Amino acid sequence: GWRLKATSLVWRLCPEPADGTPSRANRFFKALYLAVAEILKRETHALFDFEAHEHTAQVDPERRIMLERRFRFTNKDRDEWAKEGHDAPLARLPVLYCSPTMELGVDISSLNTVYLRNVPPTPANYAQRSGRAGRSGQAALVLTYCASQSPHDQWFFRHATEMVYGVVRAPTLDLANRDLFDSHIQAVWLSMIETELPTSVAPLLELDGGPAGRKELKAELAERFSDSRVKERALAFAGRVAAAVQAELTPEKAPWNHDGYVGQVVENAANRFDRALDRWRNLYDATQRQIKMANDIVTNPLSTSAARENARRRHADASRQLELLLNNKSKNSDFYLYRYLAGQGFLPGYNFPRLPLMAWIPATGSGAATKEGNMVSRPRFLALSEFGPRSLIYHEGRTFRVVRAKLNAGAAEHVTAEARLATVSARICPNCGYGHFGSDAKPDPSENVCDLCGAPLTEEGLVNELYRIETVETQPADRISINDEERLRQGFELQTTFRFLAGTDGIVQKMESDVLVDDKPLARLTYSPAAKIWRINKGWRRRKEKEILGFYINPITGQWSKKESPDEEAGEGEEENSDKVATQRIVPYVEDYRNVLIFTPADELGEHAMATLESAFQRGIEQIFQIEESELMAEPLPDAETRKSLFLYEAAEGGAGVLSRLAVEPALLAEVAAKALEIMHYQPSADGMWALPLAEVPGTGGHGVCEAGCYQCLLSYFNQPDHELIDRRDEAALKTLVSLTDATVKRCAPGMREASGPSASGALAAWLVEVDRRGLRKPDDVDYQMGESGRVDAVYKALRCVVCLSEPAPAVRQRCEDKGFRLIQFPEDAAGWAAVFDTEKQVFGLSASE
Repeated sequence: GWRLKATSLVWRLCPEPADGTPSRANRFFKALYLAVAEILKRETHALFDFEAHEHTAQVDPERRIMLERRFRFTNKDRDEWAKEGHDAPLARLPVLYCSPTMELGVDISSLNTVYLRNVPPTPANYAQRSGRAGRSGQAALVLTYCASQSPHDQWFFRHATEMVYGVVRAPTLDLANRDLFDSHIQAVWLSMIETELPTSVAPLLELDGGPAGRKELKAELAERFSDSRVKERALAFAGRVAAAVQAELTPEKAPWNHDGYVGQVVENAANRFDRALDRWRNLYDATQRQIKMANDIVTNPLSTSAARENARRRHADASRQLELLLNNKSKNSDFYLYRYLAGQGFLPGYNFPRLPLMAWIPATGSGAATKEGNMVSRPRFLALSEFGPRSLIYHEGRTFRVVRAKLNAGAAEHVTAEARLATVSARICPNCGYGHFGSDAKPDPSENVCDLCGAPLTEEGLVNELYRIETVETQPADRISINDEERLRQGFELQTTFRFLAGTDGIVQKMESDVLVDDKPLARLTYSPAAKIWRINKGWRRRKEKEILGFYINPITGQWSKKESPDEEAGEGEEENSDKVATQRIVPYVEDYRNVLIFTPADELGEHAMATLESAFQRGIEQIFQIEESELMAEPLPDAETRKSLFLYEAAEGGAGVLSRLAVEPALLAEVAAKALEIMHYQPSADGMWALPLAEVPGTGGHGVCEAGCYQCLLSYFNQPDHELIDRRDEAALKTLVSLTDATVKRCAPGMREASGPSASGALAAWLVEVDRRGLRKPDDVDYQMGESGRVDAVYKALRCVVCLSEPAPAVRQRCEDKGFRLIQFPEDAAGWAAVFDTEKQVFGLSASE
């Protein structure tokens, strides 16, 4: 039938002309018809005999080995396949779609062609990827596609020699990053226990619950962890690791470091290992709860047939997830023990995302790759939108819709018809974008003025019903509507806010530098290592009522409601409303710790200038440091509507060490500005200097290469929302960039500045070290002034709690009582502090990073 339709279609395009004289178009279609007819005479499968598969880090090793065999298709591969007793002969696989997994460790000597779907980040990547072909000495072809909407690709399309024959630079890495340093010391400690660990988390824990049902570590393992000989050996080896990078751990780069820091990490390693398993515990409990809820619906005689069918599907999904959690032998699984520990930040993660968001992809069909289902991980800041409510995920040639968030098992242990998820609120400063978040103990922030700039916190920056997302579930999506595609194209409205954190000495880790031109301030740079960043998903950009934030969710099942997307096909992710629980509107968010740099011009610039500078800085830094576009993020502060500062943060684990250099090295920012101008199609004068008016690089016909911007300079796929604002000819932006080419960066003062209060010393310094050693929640401020009543040693603002290490003055007690602050007094003898920490767990709890 399809043959007849195809031939008749071509035939209708080329009827005989009325006058019998064949036209050029007629002859063309005749030839086309004959060609199609010839093809259709062949076997039907000849038109469709094509197969391709993925080769990524998330493909199981056994399956990846099989795909490599099929792709190589050598005599040796075919013989080994036959000896293994497979029913069918080894089938050739003509195409593999690869992530950077093909850069190293895979040798396919017969490979003749490599097709790069975009220009690699650096010449080093290009050499690795293109070098996969021609490894037996044969001629090879390497094709590189330069995407039209990627400024990186367009740049190297016109400067191809810089990529093909480019200099391979040493990789950038921030060796003074605290999380990276800690994970390596903890890896040393783990190797010193000299005990073979299982491949999965389950055998490490008492799964029957134990005291308080927490699933504690097994006694023999906990005993081994606490062995003093293990700590001694770990301390000796860890000292060597620290000595190797001691030159990088200067007070300016690593204010957290002190003489006893390595011993403190080793001492606390067992506790951190235990806490790293908490996410597995939560997933296990939530999965067990999902199985129980589904089983209750199936066995309930009042349930409808549709409800039972949905419950059976959820039960099957949860059972597969449980199997994945309990039995993990695949090193590529997110729950393989060592990869899991790396993902939780306990061990070095290298190229794997730290503390990722995970999406459950259910089984689809009978193929080996999908019969069990699997987890897909993404960096949390990316996944907040990619795994957002009702969004689509493409995996293994199928489309899946995010239909459910995996809720904490304790979130709905004792629920009623009015059940609600526990959420927090935040106040974001409308002047500088600084974040003030509530806590589990006190959901509403207590600040009325910004802790950073002192501006009043208004209702404009209030965000309620915030809920942290860690894991989501998907269902196959067979049909995608036009409205789906349009909504996905516009994406979510995201906002980023931040907060500087205190080091072990209580001093806020913040360093400021002035950008000077002829000793006149042009801008201020504020750098902070490992600042806390929150990223908030306020809703679809396409939503009708912009003032209403978030998404509706079933607080019992975690099912995302379709209220914001009623046009979806029925049957995809049906509402689970069998228990008649009202949906709740929540605002999803994630949090992490990153190196950040804030660029604030001395004179306020317009939104066009700020949007142009944001893109120019990002592109200039990428070129100077040879880093990927995904490794450095740039956003406006306080938000996209009011652009007063530029907020840059490093997305790579451990940081690339770029932002700290910009804040310290005097001439580096000038180099970035000059490269940005070059990218913007400008050229310096004959003497190599940059001055207004700038000379443009000539384009075709004597005109400029572009007007306001193009994909060869500042525009990219990722900054599409700003395309209307970006203008490479904006006078204020050009004036700023030209001035920066002559600017010098000068530190405001040696050392790291604190937000308020003097440096901690004496008993307070010892108390802060003890807080850090125990991994407890750090105070918001130290040596804090309580109005005119006097000072207290520390304050937890969100919890409205103050700490005194000695007898406070009566005026301080009265002030705390009047303002509703709780006062916790520690004994002057440090030996008695442990009892207070244990008694006041609600206040000190775990550290914010946990």
